[in-house]
Amino acid sequence: MRNIDEINELLRPLARISPDEPGGRAGGARAQALFAHIIAQERDTTTAAPLRRPRRHRLGRRTMLGLAASAVLALGVVLGPSLLSGVSTSYANSAVEIHEEADTYVARIKDPYADQRKFSEAFRSLGLNVELRVIPVSPSAVGEIVSLGGGYATVNVPIGARKEPADCDLAESGCFMVVTVPAAIKGTPNVVHFELGRPAKPGEPYENSRQSATRPGEPLAGVKVSGRTVDEVLTEVGKRGLSAEFRRVVVHEGGYTVEPLAADQVGGDWIVFKVIPAREGVVGLEVTAERQTGLEYAD
Repeated sequence: MRNIDEINELLRPLARISPDEPGGRAGGARAQALFAHIIAQERDTTTAAPLRRPRRHRLGRRTMLGLAASAVLALGVVLGPSLLSGVSTSYANSAVEIHEEADTYVARIKDPYADQRKFSEAFRSLGLNVELRVIPVSPSAVGEIVSLGGGYATVNVPIGARKEPADCDLAESGCFMVVTVPAAIKGTPNVVHFELGRPAKPGEPYENSRQSATRPGEPLAGVKVSGRTVDEVLTEVGKRGLSAEFRRVVVHEGGYTVEPLAADQVGGDWIVFKVIPAREGVVGLEVTAERQTGLEYAD
């Protein structure tokens, strides 16, 4: 590897490799050949006689190797300890990096606002049938798994979430949301899908509507709302400098649904079933015109 032309010649076969194609996997034949060739060139320096070249053509070997490695990574090829074994255990893109650690895949979210497809791409590249959505949530749900479903039931090791370092501020550099997925799900037919909470942008609606606005960390934490009248609950909302919007609860066999409701359609004596976080400074009141026998009020 004496000059840039040789590097270009060596990398040309990889120019069309995509991470989603078999040849773009860490165990791909062309990636292995490239990696082996780079290692061989490094080893040759211990025996090869130095070559004298005009100064304008000479680059340090470490610089050349660095250029080659950077070019390979730019093409989306994953290099790592698993390259020569043909088994990929790590992957990284601009949104997330995933590594296998002690029979668990650890995914560190680098950009929680990234296109959702980048998260799916990363898991698929490692043979993991996982779909991850990173959704805007209210403060108490940031960094939590808001919902989880799919083919994880047969796996004894649970899927988890945490901040790294623990209790850090996600607004600060070096603080990451981390999710862990058991390696045992690799190759299972069912898709594991879950939603991870991220901080909402200003004015962005929260998507953790299944959670209560009275839980710890929320603006109505500890306040009794379920079973009280709309007027009573609105008094508590006003004390905390919040505003409210409404949803009508429609009870049907097997459960209930909610639908938007204008404030001027709601009576002060209506009954509040639940209060949910809507967006910053706003809560959503789920209400009925009268008490419903099919609903379980907290009182």
